[in-house]
Amino acid sequence: MYDNLPTDELVLRDGRLYTVEVRASLRSADVERICQASAVPVEDFSRCVKRLIEIGPEHFLEDGRGVTFWRDVWAGVRLDERMIAVDNLADAPLPAGMRPSHIESLIEDAPGDVRFQLSSGAAESFLNTIPLLHPAGYLQVQDIFVKRLVDYLHGFRGPGKMDGSIVNWVNGALLAEVGEQAGYDVNFEPFRYREGSQTSVLYTTQRE
Repeated sequence: MYDNLPTDELVLRDGRLYTVEVRASLRSADVERICQASAVPVEDFSRCVKRLIEIGPEHFLEDGRGVTFWRDVWAGVRLDERMIAVDNLADAPLPAGMRPSHIESLIEDAPGDVRFQLSSGAAESFLNTIPLLHPAGYLQVQDIFVKRLVDYLHGFRGPGKMDGSIVNWVNGALLAEVGEQAGYDVNFEPFRYREGSQTSVLYTTQRE
């Protein structure tokens, strides 16, 4: 969950910012189909899901039926989204320690219609780490980074399987802006140790 929280996104559209609210849901038709396949009364569906979370497939006397039920539930889950206009960035759900000025500077020259991750876990970690750097020290991080906000328009940035993990790409452009306002230079270098890898290296040093 560190890098692919479903609510961890902002949308810039026609000059306005929006947060993305997400909820998991199951359609009634899917619930009925799942219950019929697993011989579970529809009125017991929610209770069975809760019991499976608490104790696992052993909730069903037949282990195979419990696994099938759980697999079908996950296959049926859908994420419903809605966009909520942000009239004041101070009220937006930004990562801890992030200021409205970070977003304002990030989107200053952004395209008119772009959706991007906040990378809250990575941003909070970065904000907490750079003050610990020795003046001559550096922070080096290997990950899959979006280096420019415009890059969100030029390809899929997750969640997807990248280099063995199912994650979103980290918003490196936002980390660079956070570093810039804190007095640090943030650069990206290719990861030269695995041919064809999407990984790159973020390199942070204190500005002289």
